[in-house]
Amino acid sequence: MSEYLQRIHTFVTSVTKRADVAWVGRNRPISLGVLIGRWSLTLILGWMSCVGLQAQDVASYRHYPSNYHLINPAASGMNGHVIMLNYINRWNSFPGNPQTFTGAYNGPASEKIGLGAMVISDNLGSLNRTSGQLSYAYRFNIEDTKVSFGLSTGIEKYKLQASALLGSGIDPTDPLIIQAAGGYTVFDASFGVHAKLPDGFQLGLAIPNLIRTRVDNNSSEELETENTLFKYFVAYAGYRMPLEGYNFDFEPSIQVRNVRNAPFQVDLNLIGYYADEQLIGGFTYTVGGGNGANILLGTRINKVNILYSYGVSFADFQTYNNGSHEVSLRFDLFNPDKVEEVEDERARRRRR
Repeated sequence: MSEYLQRIHTFVTSVTKRADVAWVGRNRPISLGVLIGRWSLTLILGWMSCVGLQAQDVASYRHYPSNYHLINPAASGMNGHVIMLNYINRWNSFPGNPQTFTGAYNGPASEKIGLGAMVISDNLGSLNRTSGQLSYAYRFNIEDTKVSFGLSTGIEKYKLQASALLGSGIDPTDPLIIQAAGGYTVFDASFGVHAKLPDGFQLGLAIPNLIRTRVDNNSSEELETENTLFKYFVAYAGYRMPLEGYNFDFEPSIQVRNVRNAPFQVDLNLIGYYADEQLIGGFTYTVGGGNGANILLGTRINKVNILYSYGVSFADFQTYNNGSHEVSLRFDLFNPDKVEEVEDERARRRRR
C-alpha cells in the first residue's frame, strides 16, 4: 500500500509540472485541466483506492488489546458491557489521508450469549466507506477457561462525495463516473474464536472476509461473490501478569495477520499498567509492510479508559507524512463476571 501511495505522490508532482496528457484508470486520456483540479484528481485516485480501504478496517486498530471485539466477533461480551469510541488519522499531513471513526458496543446478553455492534466511517480523499456490523458470540467453559465462538455480518457502502463529481471536464455519461456516483454496497461475514484463561492468558483467531459479495445493481458488470475461507486471518495471544508488591502489571502480546489487500504483518506488543491502570504505557514493533513502531499512552478515570497512540513506518513513504495517530475512549458500563468474582472471593473468606 505504501508503494502505491508513493506512486500517487510522484504522479501528482509530475502532473503539476507538465502540460501534457496523463493516462490513468483504464488507460483513458484525461486533460491536464481536469487533473490539476484537486477534486477530479481525488475522484480518480479515490476510486482506484477502493480496494485499499477494504482491508484497513480488519486489523488496523492499535488499541485492540483494550477491546478484542474490534478485531474478533468471538470476543463480544467477554468483558462485560463496553462502549468504545475510536479515531484513527493515518499518514497525517498527506493530502486526502485516510481517517477512520469507529463506534462499538459489546456485552453479554445472557450467561452464554454475547452481542456486539460497530459503526465505521472511513474517509480517503473524496472516497467514503460507511459500514455497520452486528456480531453474535456463544461462550462456554472448559474447566476454568472461557471459550467463545463468534460470527459477524455487515454491510459496507462505498461512495464518492458529490463535490468530486461536479465541475468542467467531468463527463456525466462516462460509465466510470456513473458507477462512482452511485457507489456500491458489499455484504461481508466473518468468524472467530476467543479463549480467556484464568491466569491472565488469552488468545484468539479471527477469519475476516469469510464471504464477500456485492449486493447492489449499480454496475453493469456481473456481481461477484468471493469465498475466502481460511485465506485471510488475524491470530493473537497475550499474557497479563502482575508484579507482586509493585502495583504494576505488564502484558506482552503478539498479533499475526494476513488480511485482504495488505502485506503479511506481525505486531510485537508490550503494555504496562500502573496503579490499577491509572497510568498506561506501551510499545509496538511491526514486522512486515516496511516495518513500523507505535507508542501508547493512556489512563483510567473511574470506568473510562483514555488511550492515545502515535506510530511511524520505516518505509520510504514516511517522508511524505507526519505519522499516524489513534485515540480511543473505552467506557466499562457493567461486568457481571467481575461481580461473580467478587462474590466468590467473599464466599471463600467466609469459609475461612
